[in-house]
Amino acid sequence: MLKTGNLIKLSFFILGVFAIGGFTSCNKEPVYTAPVRSSSEIGEFWLEKTESNPGVNRPYQAMITGDSIRMMVDYGMDITSLEPTILSLADSISPKGKQNFTHPVRYTLWANGQSTSYTVRISVSTVQFPVIKTIETGFSHIIAIKNDGTVWASGNNGYGQLGLGDYSSRNVFTQVPIYDADQVFTGDAATVIKLKNGTSWGAAANQYGQLGLGHRNSAATFTRLPFMDDAKQIAITFGEVLVLKPNGTVWGAGRNLDNLLAQGDADMSVSFVKVPIDNVKNISGCGSTIMVQKNNGEIWGWGNNNAGQLGVGDNLSRKTPVLVPTPSIIVDKIFAGGSTIYLLDNSGKVWASGANAAGQMAVGDINNRSSFTQVPFFNDKSIATIIPRFSATSFVETNGTIWNAGSNSGGLMGLGTKTNIPFTTPVKLANFIAKDAAGYGNTAFALKNDNTLWAWGSNSSGVLGTGTAVAEALSPIQIK
Repeated sequence: MLKTGNLIKLSFFILGVFAIGGFTSCNKEPVYTAPVRSSSEIGEFWLEKTESNPGVNRPYQAMITGDSIRMMVDYGMDITSLEPTILSLADSISPKGKQNFTHPVRYTLWANGQSTSYTVRISVSTVQFPVIKTIETGFSHIIAIKNDGTVWASGNNGYGQLGLGDYSSRNVFTQVPIYDADQVFTGDAATVIKLKNGTSWGAAANQYGQLGLGHRNSAATFTRLPFMDDAKQIAITFGEVLVLKPNGTVWGAGRNLDNLLAQGDADMSVSFVKVPIDNVKNISGCGSTIMVQKNNGEIWGWGNNNAGQLGVGDNLSRKTPVLVPTPSIIVDKIFAGGSTIYLLDNSGKVWASGANAAGQMAVGDINNRSSFTQVPFFNDKSIATIIPRFSATSFVETNGTIWNAGSNSGGLMGLGTKTNIPFTTPVKLANFIAKDAAGYGNTAFALKNDNTLWAWGSNSSGVLGTGTAVAEALSPIQIK
């Protein structure tokens, strides 16, 4: 039998075709019935628990690329006798029934006198108890890679950024049909995953051409992106994708809101265009401001500057990169997100510029800054990572201690309570040691040393993965 969701998709397609004839019959013209068009393509390929597959413990969706179908199932699963669920409008499919997938199986589909063949390869994971090794987030979604190369996601999928082939959000952690993943970059405009073989794959509605494929066609399942194979870093915003190449050049594609493509105009670009800056070694940005560091240590930025986040002494946006005056420091890391930008210098001191209306800078007040200002609270601490959001910031020490500052209206301080009073001085997240952290929206995420994933804050679009409609988590909860 077809998986329920797949049956619904297939039914809608068929009903849509018949509807053409149905609407025509409402007038007095002769009734026209549109033919049901068949197709020799496979739309989706699943393994799921059925009478034929009693040993399948959960649904698995395959990755389809051209005439190749790839899937990996959990450790210890028997793949010698399985009957897949195939979503297609083909007139016939061969072979039928159970197959032994210890070797590749060739499927052929016929429709309208034409045939298409696919080679299906199913492997069994060699990792018995996979754990999360990497997390990256957008405003209200999260993408995680496990140490077996599988990819999992929850939260907002309105832009196809989860790579699940649709635009429905997920309120539980859901496996994404891509395998052998090694590195992930994500933002609201898209998700890009680098595989262990070095190739890059992207998922997005692509409504702005942000994947740089030369068109604006949807790519809600992961699509090959050769231009990004050699990407050193990737910054993904609300409508753009920017790529740092090994030769120090920066390229961008997409909506170009706030002139983030730095072409001197506001025109959309569906192909990658070169940003007028060179010799770049680091790039950061996930909102509407981009900051980079050159090989000579200089900091440059462009885009939105409404809160003074560029640190150039004013609130005027920049259409092309400008040199950012830094207070005689050697910058080690840049953290750009929301409307606040942080610098970490080589002596371990933290500097901030931009929005501070909720006290997120941790400088003891709620005044914005248009030039980089030192954050003295962390002078005696060793900060490794800073996660700026639109109204709060997390500061992570090298020993895993997390400090939060800013708005606690959604529980982002992790104190078990919420309040509209801003926390202008950082508060420590009690009894919590992290080895990684993320989350630039209204939700915070952290990986503990035992590789368990925890989150607190807003549950917008179900990003907490609880499977429930709970509004927020006021203190860290584990995502299953």
